Amino acid sequence: MSPTTNKPDHDPAQFLKIASQGAGLSSHADLWRWLQGDVQQWLSHEAMLIGWGDFRTGQLHYDIVSSLPGMRTHHWTAATISPLISYLRDCWVAAQQLPCAIDLSGCGDLLRHCSDDWAPLETIAGMRSALVHGVGNTRNGEERIFAALSKQPAQAPADGGALKLLLPFVDSALRRMPPAPLRQASCERRMVARHLVPLTALSERERQIMAWVAMGKTNPEIGCILEISEFTVKNHMKSIFSKLDVTNRAQAVSKLTRMTAHA
Repeated sequence: MSPTTNKPDHDPAQFLKIASQGAGLSSHADLWRWLQGDVQQWLSHEAMLIGWGDFRTGQLHYDIVSSLPGMRTHHWTAATISPLISYLRDCWVAAQQLPCAIDLSGCGDLLRHCSDDWAPLETIAGMRSALVHGVGNTRNGEERIFAALSKQPAQAPADGGALKLLLPFVDSALRRMPPAPLRQASCERRMVARHLVPLTALSERERQIMAWVAMGKTNPEIGCILEISEFTVKNHMKSIFSKLDVTNRAQAVSKLTRMTAHA
């Protein structure tokens, strides 16, 4: 992502042009052309990942706008993309719900702890950064996360401001248009059948917690990030230890790593 001097807040006329185009988006093709057009001058990225739903229960939906191979909505399943969406959301919460730049260069091992279907996530390996912002809890408890994935380091805070300004247009466009086609359920069932049962025994929340454990976070820190109590984190850890048949955090991380490597 090359640094730019013309930002939307510095060039109102140019931003009004982009905004007027964004207000008329009616299809995923329109959204893709808009994001790959003048928007790139302010927010250079290779893929836009959007996730929404109830992050407390793990009931999430997603959309991906990109021209990269393996980086379109129908290439993924909810099981494989949800851990990444949850991780980005947790980082945004940890940043006090402000636009934040996240280094993705070392997220491979982290995601291995979250997902039992690693192959599609390998497409993330070429992404160096994610610029993330979101919309907090709505009346129905839904949160929406927007992440601009790039092969270059994010230029914060300038790009964070650009994402904040552009986010309403992406959000309103996606709400208007039909959802993008998802991978067929039969394909997802075949994928799940190939993986180890013990790994899938962990709940979505338990995988989230193990992701942060693998990063060295303490129970109080994890509770703060996930907006749950330290007591709840401890209870989840007890469940994880029981399911993995281990007695401490290091053993749990080590066992998950071995299980994923052989999945």
